[in-house]
Amino acid sequence: MARVITPLTATEVKTAKSKEKDYKLFDGGGLFLIITKGGGKHWKLKYRFNDKEKTYAIGAYPSIPLSLARSKREELKALIAEGIDPNDKKKKSKERIKANELKKTNTFYNVSQKWLKSYASHVTENYHGKLGKALENYIYPYIKYKPIDEITRLEIIAVLEELKKKDILETGRRVNMLLNKIFKYAVTHELTPHNIIADIETKDILGKKVKQHYPTLTRESDIKGLLLSIDGYTGDYFTKKALQVLPYVFVRSYNIRHMEWDEIDFKTKEWIIPAKKMKTKEEFILPLPKQVLDVLLEIKENAISEIYVFASPIHKDRALSDNTLIAALRRIGYTKEQLVPHSFRSMFSTVANEKANAEDGHNYTPEVIEACLAHKEHNLIKAAYNRSNYKEAMRGLVQWYADYLQKVKNG
Repeated sequence: MARVITPLTATEVKTAKSKEKDYKLFDGGGLFLIITKGGGKHWKLKYRFNDKEKTYAIGAYPSIPLSLARSKREELKALIAEGIDPNDKKKKSKERIKANELKKTNTFYNVSQKWLKSYASHVTENYHGKLGKALENYIYPYIKYKPIDEITRLEIIAVLEELKKKDILETGRRVNMLLNKIFKYAVTHELTPHNIIADIETKDILGKKVKQHYPTLTRESDIKGLLLSIDGYTGDYFTKKALQVLPYVFVRSYNIRHMEWDEIDFKTKEWIIPAKKMKTKEEFILPLPKQVLDVLLEIKENAISEIYVFASPIHKDRALSDNTLIAALRRIGYTKEQLVPHSFRSMFSTVANEKANAEDGHNYTPEVIEACLAHKEHNLIKAAYNRSNYKEAMRGLVQWYADYLQKVKNG
């Protein structure tokens, strides 16, 4: 015969005292109150589901009084009658809450910032900064705080179409590539199920990409005019010196602007650019011609910064800005269609290749020219050979080119 359980009273529940061990007070229908030795009181329901005895934690007294505990018991028994396990339902509810909380933290902003931090070791400091600015200027205004797994293709298309309206198509393509990297990162870390950027046909929005080459000067008369114009520059001293050095070293604008004194070895006549400043993420050693060394020694006598060779005229502890060099080129009369800082690389490449094995030229190979431009060799064996065997050849080609420019300028 089943034991008859006398229902509890509110007074019994309230006055129940702790003992040396945990004990239970039963109310009937599987509901009981457990009183812990520490004095805590917790409502629980004992039930059977799929022939297994289980316990469900309803909550603590006095937050849940006797009357509410009984109501909860009836609700839970109704679920069991419908074939629903209360513990499974609670677990799924917690998972939903956790997922919703996770969505709040997995906003596009948070995910993109995690990606940006992880990507820092793959690119130069300068390019890394540009990626951060692209996010701030072109993407965050639209989807900054939206959970990344709720962003739609139409929202991405709207971002790209806005850039198209502003007629900055190349920026639009770069933004699309940036978004693709971030969504790949999110998929890899299971923050979103799918890379929606892969489903967007960019050329349908921004049009087919037309390959554009950097403007440059290759005729000797034009090169002469450029070099003389640089010598005639009347602006800031360090800006002028940067312009005078740039034609002879043909590095990227960032490298020339951020040249540091401790990178220059006057004994070996070399510029040692650390890997963190290089697009290839490898240290680059460029032999320096006599013409550049002479300019650097002059600058050293007039240096205003212990760090940067070409210090900012406004902030002595900073390097020249990209806009400073561009503005200087405009000041001496060259439009963006005619010349940009990157043009000096194109000028060297064109002249060096055209003058290879020419009567008034040089005998260095295209591989040496590419090595001087710090272009990465994808063949690892060949790359190792280049580093170990092209050093003296690079020195010869660099000095030949410097002498060539000097002859052109002097007529």
